Amino acid sequence: MSADWSRLLASQEYLGELYEGTTPTADSCDPFYVHIDERKGSVTLGFNTRTLPANAPAEWREKEFNAFDFYLAFEGVTELRVTGWGASEAKNVGLTMHEHCFDVVLGSRDSGITFRAAAARLARTHAYLASGSL
Repeated sequence: MSADWSRLLASQEYLGELYEGTTPTADSCDPFYVHIDERKGSVTLGFNTRTLPANAPAEWREKEFNAFDFYLAFEGVTELRVTGWGASEAKNVGLTMHEHCFDVVLGSRDSGITFRAAAARLARTHAYLASGSL
């Protein structure tokens, strides 16, 4: 996933401006949130990382935030398949970008969540002070 993951996050409409083009790797991001909205045909994924943005707002630096969450909303979802969800599935996130869609795999095709989406957007970001380490 790393090439498509990095390319998506590094673009300006996602996290490129905050991270100055060098975004967190897929291995440094833990998925902690999945929301499937069948009414809107969307899936929102939340990720946590301790790789803080290089271009973080002054307030974040002043408060010594050490954790960052971001949410990606995938819209126009088709081919949604849920075959399980747990800690082992959450460790494996796959993202493939095509010209007009995204293929997403959480876990594997045998046990996890898979779907295709027509669009993706950065839905929310949140920095905070967390205890412990990931």
